[in-house]
Amino acid sequence: MSRLVHISEAASLAIHSLAIIASSTVRLNAKKISEILHVSQNHLAKILQILAKNEYLESNRGPGGGFTFKKKADQISMLEIYQLIEGNVECQFCGITENHCPFITCIFGGKPDKLTNEFVEYMANTKISDLKTKDIKYA
Repeated sequence: MSRLVHISEAASLAIHSLAIIASSTVRLNAKKISEILHVSQNHLAKILQILAKNEYLESNRGPGGGFTFKKKADQISMLEIYQLIEGNVECQFCGITENHCPFITCIFGGKPDKLTNEFVEYMANTKISDLKTKDIKYA
């Protein structure tokens, strides 16, 4: 099934993981986060490595180890993380450039671009610290 708005598993894992780490009162490792999200620990570890490499997280090994923020969660937008994983968002969906389109008005009513712009604005204005989890047992 096709979707107009597609969020990759990698981008979703990155944003969800940051929100979980921000909500936790204890350090969480990849294993615990993967258990909370019910996802592959190996795939999640790769995403967490990207976040650490790009200075969003710091990883501490050993007993009591886990991930902590290098940047403040209230200064990181969802869009920033999405674009880190996926690249810049393309806001023109049609595939036919405006100056080459033979139609007077957009045959899609401009809706795909409008929805994308609204979603980008939402992600740009939503900080990781704004994302609240359900009651989760972290220990």
